[in-house]
Amino acid sequence: MRQPNLFLVDDEPDVTNSLRWLLESVGLTATAFNLPQQFLRFLATCSGPCCTILDLRMPGLTGIEVLERVTSLRPDASVVFLTGHSDVPTAVRAMKLGAFDFLVKPFNPQSFLECINRACKQAQDEYELVYRRRCTQEALARLTSRERQIFDCVIGGMSSKEIGRVLHISPKTVDVHRASIMKKMGVASTRELNQKFQAVAGDRQPAHA
Repeated sequence: MRQPNLFLVDDEPDVTNSLRWLLESVGLTATAFNLPQQFLRFLATCSGPCCTILDLRMPGLTGIEVLERVTSLRPDASVVFLTGHSDVPTAVRAMKLGAFDFLVKPFNPQSFLECINRACKQAQDEYELVYRRRCTQEALARLTSRERQIFDCVIGGMSSKEIGRVLHISPKTVDVHRASIMKKMGVASTRELNQKFQAVAGDRQPAHA
């Protein structure tokens, strides 16, 4: 996957400029925002994985308030705080709200870059998970009501004969539906079907469970 969208949010242009140059020195491209409201408007329309380097103290909205809105808009995004104010209670609150890390200036450039690389990796992983979950939900929505019944039975480990007895249809009819389910879900085996189901297991349970 391509580099995640990397954002710098700080009300001081000198800070965002210096951070952007540091990131560019290792091939990372970042977009800077000096107004948090402008950043949030942009984030609402942004696709792909996102990683944000965020200042703690800004006029209008605090970094914590921005983090709360980022979490609401894009719960898959990674947020790294970079601040000149070492505030332990605030740092603890930021981490509880889902911040990836909380760095205090002055920072070691190499440690900073390593942190951002890890945050970008997390953003990629989280975005891929959300994307796979959405694709699986869309595929499930394409199943007919009978196919959904059989899908739940298959996920529950039932054989075609067992499903046929429960639904009062022949095993051959079950196999026809199973083939249609496999095609719609884009899988070639029951094992793959189970793996795909795990992507949305937290959102739904088999109807017969």
